[in-house]
Amino acid sequence: MSNTAKIGIIGAGSAQFSAGIVRDLCVNKGLAGSHICFMDIDEKRLDKIHALALKITSELGVKLTFSKTVKPEEAIKGMDFVLNTAQIGGHSWTEAQRDMAEKYGYYRGTHIANISQMCFFLEIAKLIEVIAPNAWLIQSANPVFEGCTLMTRETKTKVIGLCHGHYAYLEIADVLGIPRNEVSANMIGFNHWIWLTEFRRNGNDAYPVIDEWIKTKAENYWKTHQPAFYDNQMSRAAVEQYQLYGLFPIGDTPRFGAWWQNNSIESKQKYFGHLGGFDSEVGWKQYLDDMSAAVEKIEKVVDDPVIKATDIFKPEPSSEQIVPIINSMLNDKPAVYQVNIPNRGGIIHGFPEDLVIECRGVVTGGGVSGLMEPPLPEKIMSGVMIPRWADAESLIHAAKSRTYDAFLAFILQDRKTHSIEQAEAFLKEWLKDPRNKYGIK
Repeated sequence: MSNTAKIGIIGAGSAQFSAGIVRDLCVNKGLAGSHICFMDIDEKRLDKIHALALKITSELGVKLTFSKTVKPEEAIKGMDFVLNTAQIGGHSWTEAQRDMAEKYGYYRGTHIANISQMCFFLEIAKLIEVIAPNAWLIQSANPVFEGCTLMTRETKTKVIGLCHGHYAYLEIADVLGIPRNEVSANMIGFNHWIWLTEFRRNGNDAYPVIDEWIKTKAENYWKTHQPAFYDNQMSRAAVEQYQLYGLFPIGDTPRFGAWWQNNSIESKQKYFGHLGGFDSEVGWKQYLDDMSAAVEKIEKVVDDPVIKATDIFKPEPSSEQIVPIINSMLNDKPAVYQVNIPNRGGIIHGFPEDLVIECRGVVTGGGVSGLMEPPLPEKIMSGVMIPRWADAESLIHAAKSRTYDAFLAFILQDRKTHSIEQAEAFLKEWLKDPRNKYGIK
């Protein structure tokens, strides 16, 4: 590899994500002259992101080159890095699957959309294995945990999963009134299922500060705090999970860590505030509306020569790890990142080596190596992590085998399933839907 990267982005029509990568490349001098190939099946969105990328680099006077394609193989062949951020069928198909499941009594749907995601991930990993065997696949689209596990088991492709949920420990600092530059933290587990094993202020254990806040200020915070969007990290849900399991859940973990907190709009509002959290029918609608507004804003930037793209994508590094990791690999700049990688060498005790875990990893020109971690407490392993691992294996098997029995077993594992008849009725409709590209083999 040279110090100029060739990067393919699968699902590049997500303008916010793709433009963020362009901006981060622009401000990283170690990657000057790099090339990005944008790939998306939506040609209109593809044209928009290509035009936006040209506008950003023109305004900053940075030498990056771009190409665009609707064919995944053209965004893979010859690349050093392939970024997969694709959502199969977009939000419209995801929402249709949610609506379909709700007809059969699955409040807020099931996770069946993840089967299509996983099947597509595996197709991309197999393509990379054949036509770009030296490339790294950086997986950002969900489900990162199960998807990366499937790809690393079934192919020789070099895979690293990334998420930004671990940064939520800074939200804890904000609520506690601690300056962000005074805190450090460590979180491990599975993606969207990570636990705060260390929380320090100026080197000292700051967990007692969390405990004091819960004891003296939490109730008033929950009564008076009215977030404009949603409050996840310091919600009643997160605190209850901490008190149950002994470590604080970080990022998206509070959303998934307790099914009983999410079985109705009433329980969601109790645990996540008046909007019911990110996943409620209220919070999710607001998210989709906000996302549509952001897309319209970006399209306006592309179409209006007067508006500067760099007023939105300011020329300063974001908190995303993707471009810094690419720089660390290409230019052999060792650094520690939060990564999702196989548990080789037993990074986290109690899980097999072929299961992908989230941990700290040192990235260099030679790749990525996880930092060994102390075992998670038995209470978390038995109560949360092992059940989550079992769910993952069910999804992995369903995506890999694509048989009726595997699909059914996956749905039956959902805690909202109350009868096999319910699960079968939903599954039959899902399999018949013409938008479903990954049914029974």
